[in-house]
Amino acid sequence: MTIGILGAGAMGQLFGARLQLAGNDVVFIDASATTIEALNRHGISLTTDGQAEHAPARAGTAQDFAEPLELVVVFTKGFHSAAAIESIRHLIDERSMGLTLQNGLGNAEILAKEFGAERTWIGITDFPADLERPGFLSTSSGGKVRLGPLTGGLERETDDLAARLNTARLNATSDPAIHQAIWEKIAFNAALNTLSAVTGQTVGEIGSSPEARRIVDRVLDETTAVARTKGVTLQRDRVESALENAFTRHKDHKTSMLQDREAGRRTEIDYIGGAVVRLGQEAGVPTPVLWTLSKLVLSAVS
Repeated sequence: MTIGILGAGAMGQLFGARLQLAGNDVVFIDASATTIEALNRHGISLTTDGQAEHAPARAGTAQDFAEPLELVVVFTKGFHSAAAIESIRHLIDERSMGLTLQNGLGNAEILAKEFGAERTWIGITDFPADLERPGFLSTSSGGKVRLGPLTGGLERETDDLAARLNTARLNATSDPAIHQAIWEKIAFNAALNTLSAVTGQTVGEIGSSPEARRIVDRVLDETTAVARTKGVTLQRDRVESALENAFTRHKDHKTSMLQDREAGRRTEIDYIGGAVVRLGQEAGVPTPVLWTLSKLVLSAVS
């Protein structure tokens, strides 16, 4: 299968390397000249639970490739989605499938404009990926992927897509409640990433602070209420369980949004907490805590 990885950061390199090692023809599409040069020069060295393997890599900008892609897996930041998808328009034909494993809300609708809603899949993953430098990363074997179609039906096609990912040891399952799963991840990230970016605290520091935990509870209240207006009922106990696991197992971790803030990079707040706020405004659901946190994140990096 000819597969395009759109966004060759840590997650893109992890998935692309695994898919290449499974016998697929993978191309890495990115805007970074440094990343492109590194991947073309030495491929990807991937260490999983201490076991090293090497995958050859073919990387470039979208204009460096001409052959149609059967599957495009998207990992770009949300604020790059529209431009990134537009850049590969010449690589998409009537057989192409798009799969977004990005954080945040709104990415799937961007994919659907180019691939068609019936050729667009959505999903979440919890695979860890630590990128030392382009082409050198490590992960563990405990991650998984949950995916489903943007629209209803397509059970066979979704099962086939999951099977393709599983040949690459990506532990994928078809999830009929994928929209619920995505909203639960939104709730998790809106609570943890946003608060960490505002306070500068690690995951464990947030978990050990009664005041921070009260804010987390309010964020979950607001996100749950907004999700309900979209026809999605969050399993709040699952979100709370995931947060507790993060508080104890990843207590020294700095969230990606905090890392972006500290590096002066643009964050994805508009696609996580900010997206919940916008949907709440449209539905008449107040989100004062998330509104405040989102504005504080934006002001910190503006």
